[in-house]
Amino acid sequence: MNAQQRPRGGAILRPALAAAIVMICLLYLPTPYAVYTPGLVTPVGPMVQTASEDTQAEGVFMLTTIRMTSANYWMSLQSMWDSDMLLYNKRDIIGDKSQTEYAARLSYVMQQSQSNAIEAAYRAAEIPYTIEPDRLVVTDVPQSAGGGLRPGDQLLALDAMQFKDASALAVLLMQRSTGDTLQWTVLREGREEEVSTTLLQTLEASDPQGLPQALGGLQLAELRMLTPEDPAMVVSIDAGEIGGPSAGLIFALQIYDDLTPGDTSGGRRIAGTGTIDPQGRVGPIGGISLKITAAEAMGTELFLAPSQNAEEAAAKARRIGSKMKVIAVSTLDEAIKALQQEA
Repeated sequence: MNAQQRPRGGAILRPALAAAIVMICLLYLPTPYAVYTPGLVTPVGPMVQTASEDTQAEGVFMLTTIRMTSANYWMSLQSMWDSDMLLYNKRDIIGDKSQTEYAARLSYVMQQSQSNAIEAAYRAAEIPYTIEPDRLVVTDVPQSAGGGLRPGDQLLALDAMQFKDASALAVLLMQRSTGDTLQWTVLREGREEEVSTTLLQTLEASDPQGLPQALGGLQLAELRMLTPEDPAMVVSIDAGEIGGPSAGLIFALQIYDDLTPGDTSGGRRIAGTGTIDPQGRVGPIGGISLKITAAEAMGTELFLAPSQNAEEAAAKARRIGSKMKVIAVSTLDEAIKALQQEA
């Protein structure tokens, strides 16, 4: 009888063991992929501090995010049928940067976005202000730019000549020729260091727009101090751990609402996304379909989308049966006027 029972036990054990091995592979083995899913939808009112409190606002402006997670094999398979899971190769997202360098890039890009949002809101509200350069920070270093500089480096000087903004750096680079060695002084993780790169292309004019090409695709964030003439109009933003540039439009709307009479939100729950520049121009972002899903779950009434992303956003809202209205905007002024018309 014992001889007959052993094969039966083995027949049960082998499939169970195989199933356990498959589950371990699916759930725990690392993959070269990352998956994006719907993230947070968070009111920005508490993040924006102004010297004078706005007591008229009854609605809420909310930023939207997407969540990036290292994908296991099960998540990779699941993304084939789940439209709220977007799969990417990690190298396509962070390139050859470390996680620390990638996080530093997102942090500085967010700081630049906040500065742009404040300036755009000042312009829209016609609030006089002055600008003072603060820092010039490296946010992205492609392989073609050489390995001397890293994301997160604050540029202090070039060949011992100090500068704080892109225009001043462009003037210095005009005096150099293609192939010249550039000796940089940078602030890296709290310490000053000397690093060198090669100028890949002569800068023909003192135009900051030509810097990326001259420096091999190097991307820079220019951080500035904005000071309004009226101290009651001073604005600061604390977004915590949230990074990236896509909250610029919503920050600008919240600031404009705080600094002007009335309630720009019209008492509604308004979410949105979009980069913004100091002139108030709204730029496209990635993953907007995921942000629509997240906004719907939070009971959003209106969703403001960059004009380049609006069709995709509206299509996603229809697919999930959402009643929220998607509004396409190209500038901060367009967004303000659209909200006034919807009131």
